[in-house]
Amino acid sequence: SALSRAMAQLEVQNSKFSLLRSLREGLFTRNGFFTGVGLVCGWWLISELIGDYLAAKRAKKLRELIAKMHVEPREWKEPELRPYDGSDVEKPILIGVDGQVFNVWRGRNFYGADGPYNEFAGKDATRLLAKQIVDPSEDDGAPLTPEEMENLGGWKSLFHSKYEAAGTLAA
Repeated sequence: SALSRAMAQLEVQNSKFSLLRSLREGLFTRNGFFTGVGLVCGWWLISELIGDYLAAKRAKKLRELIAKMHVEPREWKEPELRPYDGSDVEKPILIGVDGQVFNVWRGRNFYGADGPYNEFAGKDATRLLAKQIVDPSEDDGAPLTPEEMENLGGWKSLFHSKYEAAGTLAA
């Protein structure tokens, strides 16, 4: 019985080697060369088709996300911005800057719940941006200086170039 098992294993190994030998001999003949080229081309074509399918799937998901995060521009009051503070990943993130509102959902890593600038989200961040502070307790309440107004203009330009306008902020 041990001898018969050993013989069976030897036959399996011989059949594997026989298959490999046949494959090698078949690929290195003239017809085998064309078979090999056909296999490589087939593999390439299938991988390209799969890659295109996956890219189309990713593009569709991105289009759906963009549509879901879009906010029609309108006039906002500051309390209306609060629900868009980055705490809900299913909602856009809105920030008020010098009378304008920006949808910054694409910057979720910055303005989302765990982002370093989450303090700006869901509110009018004009003074914080102008004074280049993140913590509202650091705001001295003094009128903005010309330098701070210049800072604010730089931030507003950045937001205009990088994010979608979501309307205006009522005074």
